[in-house]
Amino acid sequence: MSTAPATFDALPPARPQRRHVVAAGILLAGIGALLLAGRDRDPVATPPLAVNALVHWQDDSHDWLLVADRTAHELVVYDAATGEPLQRLGRDDGLGSVDTIAALGDHLLVQNTKGRPTLLSLPSLRAQALASR
Repeated sequence: MSTAPATFDALPPARPQRRHVVAAGILLAGIGALLLAGRDRDPVATPPLAVNALVHWQDDSHDWLLVADRTAHELVVYDAATGEPLQRLGRDDGLGSVDTIAALGDHLLVQNTKGRPTLLSLPSLRAQALASR
């Protein structure tokens, strides 16, 4: 007497083993705990990145890289084509300890480490008055 081989249709539906369900639950709980722990960090307590700000500025006769050198606390102007330093500006030039820079058209906004902004006209690099409110 021969019996017919079992087919997959005759097998009971697969059920995950209890240990796999428990392991998945523990894994998800661990991931959730890590995500919540990351949200509790105080962003002010994180030290700022030691990255120097860089601005590329050019007009018809100038092609400059302006760098806020946080180590020397100066604004350094380089020729963008050759990399040659052209000028250094800092405390002696009324900028204070240079921290960050931003290009605003034909002006450069320079912020010192105390947060005081100075607006420089480009390409003269002369300080301009900031509009008050």
